Amino acid sequence: MKHSIILGLATVLVLGSCSSTPEKKIIKIEKKVVTQKLDPVHADRKLAIEVSGMSCEHACGGSIRMALKETGAVDRVSYDFESGRKTNTAYITFDKSKISADKIVSIIETINDKQFTTGKSSSTDIEGETKTGSPSTTTITETKTTRINVEVPEANWEMPNIFRFFSHLLS
Repeated sequence: MKHSIILGLATVLVLGSCSSTPEKKIIKIEKKVVTQKLDPVHADRKLAIEVSGMSCEHACGGSIRMALKETGAVDRVSYDFESGRKTNTAYITFDKSKISADKIVSIIETINDKQFTTGKSSSTDIEGETKTGSPSTTTITETKTTRINVEVPEANWEMPNIFRFFSHLLS
């Protein structure tokens, strides 16, 4: 008799603890489409600058190149890089009407939490060379955002109210 009461009580507790109505969560998904405007940079100045703190040409040089190209005033960045050398040289062609050599030095010295330090620099006009303009990524011109609401059912498991269960049995 005791076993059947305990078994019945356990069955009621297990069946009563599962919720039959699942709750729904709403998840928002955003998709952004970004279009960028390409403006040519007409380089008329070349800066040669010593840079310390570069451990490799691809990562360190790439971070310098990206930061300078974001200004929209730098055409090319190349390096005389040798692994293990303390100081390497960066060659930067830029449009002097859009950015100054001092500003370029300032940008290089603030990249990667001031990882790079600069040394001697010399700036010359590009005269005998062919002045070419390459496209440079400048500002974001348009952003489209699409929002999608998705309902995701969530199963609930609740502990039954034992006091309510026993009070119902006694009444």
